Amino acid sequence: MKGRSLFLDPDIVLMAVLGVFAAAFLIDTRSYNPTAALFPRLVSIVSLVFVVWTITQRCLVLRRKAKSSPDPKAEAGRKGEGALAWYWSLATMVGYFVLIYLLGFTLVTLVYLLVLPLLLGYRRYKIVLITGVLSTVAFITVFSYVLHARIPEGIVGNFFRQFLKGL
Repeated sequence: MKGRSLFLDPDIVLMAVLGVFAAAFLIDTRSYNPTAALFPRLVSIVSLVFVVWTITQRCLVLRRKAKSSPDPKAEAGRKGEGALAWYWSLATMVGYFVLIYLLGFTLVTLVYLLVLPLLLGYRRYKIVLITGVLSTVAFITVFSYVLHARIPEGIVGNFFRQFLKGL
């Protein structure tokens, strides 16, 4: 890591991007009424705390490795088996948020929770299927019936609802 900035580490870049999103959501809640802003503020603040903690921990690990590792190129190229590159993690998150507005929360969340573990190298398909379906049902149940929040239908879902209403 000698001669290379800590801020160019992919994990730190990814966490910084997530921190920017959390900060943007926190700033956006200023226009909400106090009751509506409570949950988004809580999630944003907790996310920012974890982002700062993760970046700090990663910097400490990288500094320790830089002091103890004689060959920085050997360490830089090493990646865990089945691990997803940081930019693919970021791409799946951005894709998830974009597709929510196109296809709707329910379908995109189910697909995301089924595909992401497989991309990360997890191969217990039955566990992935059960966890994905139950998590999606739990999200929908909590947000729809407990929190009384509207679930985004997406452009396609909205189109089908209007189409079926016309029949």
